[in-house]
Amino acid sequence: MKTIEWDSLVLIMYKDMKYLKRINEGQSFHGKGGMLNYSDLIGKTYGIRFGQYEIFEPSLEDIVMYGLKRETQIVFPKDAAFICFKLGLKNGSKVVEIGTGSGVLTFLFSRLVGSTGKVVSFEKEERHFRNAKKNIKTFAERDNIELYHDDTVDCKEDGFDAAFIDVREPWMHLEKAFNLLKESGLIGMIVPTANQVTDILKEVPGFFGDIEVLELLQRKYKTVAERVRPFDRMVAHTGYLIFGRKLRMDTT
Repeated sequence: MKTIEWDSLVLIMYKDMKYLKRINEGQSFHGKGGMLNYSDLIGKTYGIRFGQYEIFEPSLEDIVMYGLKRETQIVFPKDAAFICFKLGLKNGSKVVEIGTGSGVLTFLFSRLVGSTGKVVSFEKEERHFRNAKKNIKTFAERDNIELYHDDTVDCKEDGFDAAFIDVREPWMHLEKAFNLLKESGLIGMIVPTANQVTDILKEVPGFFGDIEVLELLQRKYKTVAERVRPFDRMVAHTGYLIFGRKLRMDTT
């Protein structure tokens, strides 16, 4: 049975508020439910009510939403999970990312490709690169990420299983992604506006087939048995997702 130890990550909940914290010696948590001494949690199991707080083992979503520091708009979990699914990532996959941002997808890609896989990510903005590097150092569990501060995507290898582009003008990197991918390799992109989708669709047929454009909406419900109903607000449009497969003209 897994127990809470020093340097462990925990999710602390008080009513509908959530806090991701690392259990450091000599420290405590101060919230609306009172003071919580971290030393009192050592040796206890996750999933307990302790005083006014509920203590859980953090999930991937918790780390993304409450742990990773944001310098840019992150890819929401509803989109991130589907992106990983569409890119077919698994243990041993090799993926290239153009536009690291805050490193959310970099972190998720690293989890999925495992110790035998690799994530190579490029970020042109220095402050985003520094923030992503810090996030990866703090939360990544595997040494399978190569992070570069580079706007030319000067990658020294190819044969990647998948590529993902998250920059303002993804169409400018389609040829680069095409050359980096293995035959029939998978590509994904995310953009916030329909105008960007149009620009991508004008350029993408020269490099990729099986093009798909979609968006995902997420609506949560109130969890009160006597009055189950949707919340008044929802996470609706967060970005258009574009997917495709490397397609080469047969010249034989």
